[in-house]
Amino acid sequence: MMKKSALILLVALLPLAATAQSPYNNEDGKKIDKEQLENRDYWPEIHGTIRSKYEYQTTMGAGRFEVRNARVSVTGNVLPTVAYKAEIDLSDEGNIKMLDAYTRLFPAKGLTVTAGQMRVPFTIDAHRSPHQQYFTNRSFIAKQVGNVRDVGVTLGYTLPTELPITVEGGLFNGSGLTNQKEWHKEVNYSAKAQFLLPNG
Repeated sequence: MMKKSALILLVALLPLAATAQSPYNNEDGKKIDKEQLENRDYWPEIHGTIRSKYEYQTTMGAGRFEVRNARVSVTGNVLPTVAYKAEIDLSDEGNIKMLDAYTRLFPAKGLTVTAGQMRVPFTIDAHRSPHQQYFTNRSFIAKQVGNVRDVGVTLGYTLPTELPITVEGGLFNGSGLTNQKEWHKEVNYSAKAQFLLPNG
């Protein structure tokens, strides 16, 4: 039943993706005009972040070196209204983790539909990549509460107002990244609203 509903949703969105008008968007939702679109190719962009650190435990009198992150991601567009992202962390405190693997549609101006494995829309701090963080570690709330990735689908919309307001919500398996073959009679959901102040 769930498979059939998801298939119907994707089939319903295909005509919107085919008829979407300029301005177009890249994977991050940034607007690109028609001239930029015609002058670019569809080669993927490769990004990376390596973050290493040294810690000293004063009560034990011991220290350690650690590679906190060694992330590599590939992003790009296959059509003006279809983007993708795949990101893996080769050393998340010594463990290899697949982080993101999703496709994103831009069916209409300000509207995004994302399907795949991604971070659940909850908190702002948790959504920052390591190279965008203000401090060495995430905040306690982001690390312990907001650091959740799952498989599902999200719908996001940026309101056409002077003060940018983005509303995003999604449905997810709720069983984590490694138990994707489980069947679910209920789904988890999450939503957030983001208000951006002007001038950055």
